[in-house]
Amino acid sequence: MAPSFFRQVSRRRRQAPAPVPGAPATKAVRRDKRSRGVALIIAIVSIALLTVVATEFAYNSRVDLQLAANQRDEVRAYYMARSGLALGRLLMRFQKQVDQTPIPNPASILSQFMGGQPPAAGGTAFQPQSLNIQLWKLARVDCHMLKGLVKSDGATVVDDSGGGTRSRLENDPVEVDPNFQMDDGEEGGAAMQMASQMQRRSFGGFEGCFLATITDEEEKLNVMRLNTGGAEAQATAARMMDMLSDKRFEFLWQQDDANHVRSTPQDAVIALKDWADEDATQSALNPKDPTNPFVAGFADEGSAYSRYEPRYEVKNARFDSLDELYRIHGVNDRFMAAFRDRLTVYPDINSKPNINTDDPIMLGLAIMSAADPNRPDPRLTDPVFLNELISRIRAARMFSFFGMSVQDFVGVVEQAGIAVNPAIKGNVAQNRYLGDKSKTFTIKSVGEAGSVQKTLTAVIRLDDGLGKLVYYREE
Repeated sequence: MAPSFFRQVSRRRRQAPAPVPGAPATKAVRRDKRSRGVALIIAIVSIALLTVVATEFAYNSRVDLQLAANQRDEVRAYYMARSGLALGRLLMRFQKQVDQTPIPNPASILSQFMGGQPPAAGGTAFQPQSLNIQLWKLARVDCHMLKGLVKSDGATVVDDSGGGTRSRLENDPVEVDPNFQMDDGEEGGAAMQMASQMQRRSFGGFEGCFLATITDEEEKLNVMRLNTGGAEAQATAARMMDMLSDKRFEFLWQQDDANHVRSTPQDAVIALKDWADEDATQSALNPKDPTNPFVAGFADEGSAYSRYEPRYEVKNARFDSLDELYRIHGVNDRFMAAFRDRLTVYPDINSKPNINTDDPIMLGLAIMSAADPNRPDPRLTDPVFLNELISRIRAARMFSFFGMSVQDFVGVVEQAGIAVNPAIKGNVAQNRYLGDKSKTFTIKSVGEAGSVQKTLTAVIRLDDGLGKLVYYREE
């Protein structure tokens, strides 16, 4: 049965007619045609999905790696900036020692050669003074200051003499990064200008640098001296009025601020005084009274802030930072752009303005402080005469890092025909208006490692150690 069955099936297949060209295809043939190319489409889609996944994974890996590198460089840059602060504080310790070094008395030395004879009758003995060299202007505090004390990292460089490579030496030139920039928005990028002068050098397994700049806070007008009372408060208020009322800054008082408030220079001076005093009464200014220039008025000193949104109260305590001036009535962005570098709140309340400033406006204010208030000279209001007198003072000082004493400063002013304040001329060394040495300084250190920069700002007041920290800020 079985063989005959298979023979019949095979006979039927041989007898089946062959497909005619152009005849309609059967269902099986049409199904086969629709299934063609599916595997290729599946493969392309799979490859595309795998490509997206691999690209995303690679991108996330690069981002994570860069984040880790930035965090590593941020720590390095932070400690580089800390190194700049430490070196700056060490330099200021040397500065205090220089300030305390007395100059030998030439009169006593001369008397020894003359057999111990005293000075001639009617003569005044030479008063011992101290050196007035400003080391912080002479020294450049950066990562190259301790070049000789840092060991070589063993890196290799190309040897130009005979080919090959050799170990990096400390005296090898360091390449400058031309694309180095700083992210600093204050006043045209002061930190950017600082860091643009930096040259990277090797520190073990990485390259970086730091640069610290030091500024004298006592070369500025101390706002806290408005609350001293007496002649110091009168002199400070008078100089502040002279600066705020300068013709060059008239535009600051001709527009309303963001709170639609317009003030005058006198309003700003009174508001600065009332913010830090202990009473709640608005003061009144009498610039002609040398004993009590600020008298108590009858209004509430917080009334000016009732127009602000939101309203706040007067602090009635010492300023914590210079940025706190933004809360004072009459102070806005334009005000701070003009006077931020000429005002300070960090020195001691009894500190005197230093005459060894390079700012022409502050030098002009120092000249006005040295002049006799009872015999005002109209030439001091002439900018041409004032600029000429400032040029004489700079010529007498010769170099900016060699400071001038108050006695020499007063002598130049007196030679110009300006009547000098008797309170200064009678006791130059102990006068309460001008000084030639400072104790409060700001150190701004910019550290850089990789593509990360860190800026640290510290205000220190000189003491027997590395200086008392008055203010600290990390950016």
